[in-house]
Amino acid sequence: MELWDWLPVLVAAIACGISFFAMRKEMDRPAEEGPEKLKNLTGSAKPVLIYGIVMWALTVGVSIWLVLFYIDNTALFTMKRVCLLSVMWPVALTDLKSYRIPNIFALLGLIYWFIIFGVEFFIDPDQIWSTVLAELVACGVLLLAAFLCKLMIKGSIGLGDIKLLAIMGLMLGTDGIWGAIFMTLVISFFVSVFLLITKKKTRKDTIPFGPALVLGTYLSICLTGM
Repeated sequence: MELWDWLPVLVAAIACGISFFAMRKEMDRPAEEGPEKLKNLTGSAKPVLIYGIVMWALTVGVSIWLVLFYIDNTALFTMKRVCLLSVMWPVALTDLKSYRIPNIFALLGLIYWFIIFGVEFFIDPDQIWSTVLAELVACGVLLLAAFLCKLMIKGSIGLGDIKLLAIMGLMLGTDGIWGAIFMTLVISFFVSVFLLITKKKTRKDTIPFGPALVLGTYLSICLTGM
């Protein structure tokens, strides 16, 4: 195994640091610029700091897992997965606590995708277009399905969820997106049933989709490497 193969671990560490900084900036936004501060919703900034450290360690650990156990995947392939995870874990907290997914995380995901695309184009310009096509198809299908779901079922999915799904399509492509969506739907179903049975939520209440989306993606990438 060459040094290049370990680059996704370094990228994961850096990307998670950027995401934590972005999450803290979102917490410090004045109330007139957006919803109530996240740190007020969580009671203090300390739980958010602990969450950030745990998720940083978990995401770096996942990157090491992918490098060690999915050796057939290229470094750039793995890099897309860990960059996606790095922008998703802050979303789980913001969506759970304030029912919002800040645009900054979708923007970061898009920036990472363009950077990796540029490197892929430089390394292997002949093969890149089939990869990009698969990623654009996955992105388009998810966008269409999400908008139809939003139109047909009121309150089922928010615009933040739709943006996040689009980034997932770009980063995972047609190879990896279906496993992530399947795991997400399974987790979302059981969480919704649990909340309804325990009467913590009613059928009229909004149940944040972001945490299930994040957990489903983590599980899918760890279990399949895709």
